Amino acid sequence: MKEIKGKFIIAFDTICDGWQCAKDENEKPNPTLFDSEADAMKEIFADAIAGLDGTDDDYFEENELNKEETLAEMNIILHLENVEGMRIYFGNKPACNYYDEFIVPAEEFILGRKAIFTGQGIVIAGTKLENL
Repeated sequence: MKEIKGKFIIAFDTICDGWQCAKDENEKPNPTLFDSEADAMKEIFADAIAGLDGTDDDYFEENELNKEETLAEMNIILHLENVEGMRIYFGNKPACNYYDEFIVPAEEFILGRKAIFTGQGIVIAGTKLENL
């Protein structure tokens, strides 16, 4: 396993499988490790632009967005590498985070993370990245 201390990964959550990350051709977790949260945010933002650019107009109508304006605004923010602007943009327009990705310190990432409510309280299930 690669050294993960001080690194960040891009994750997404699924209802059935919990937290997930990029996988290799054998379906084993193989996330890109970013040196900073800012670098990971730039990647998420660029991914979102690509996803939105390829989606149909219905998605924009359903989310009350104008495709051309949205892509133009996002491309400017990305070009300026305005990471705080990216966070604010996603906060104001969550539908623009097309793949619903988020950033997790690699040391805190738990593959398949799910909160299970028991009689004794909440149990977090899953496997730490460093144990895979």
